[in-house]
Amino acid sequence: MAIAKHNKSKGHFAGVPDTVMDHPDYINLSFSAKALLFEFARQLYGNNNGKLCATFEQLKLRGWKSDSTLRAKLKELINANLIIKTKTGVYGGKSTPNYYAVTWRPINDIKGFDIEVGPTITPIRKFSVEPRVVRNAA
Repeated sequence: MAIAKHNKSKGHFAGVPDTVMDHPDYINLSFSAKALLFEFARQLYGNNNGKLCATFEQLKLRGWKSDSTLRAKLKELINANLIIKTKTGVYGGKSTPNYYAVTWRPINDIKGFDIEVGPTITPIRKFSVEPRVVRNAA
């Protein structure tokens, strides 16, 4: 029997580790906050954690209907310590968005991009050593 070859995806993989998804901070999120977290994961490449953004203009093209909901869900993710704001945006003449990092990955040193939170070698949170939810073996 021939071994099936898996076609490599031409796209980018956007994932949230199971250690994060098994944590009570993730489990207790609203569905909208979980959806926003996956929007951040979608933007995450190997070297840009700290330069992730979520503007209403960007996300309404992806189905988001309300700027106030987006702002509330950003606060929910920050309060759950799943994202951190790395740079505060400027509003007015030349507007720039707020930028964020996910907390399960190290914050990258991005050339030419000054962030208010310095780069890190290790993730801000180590979900793999934090308490996890015990699953019933049903």
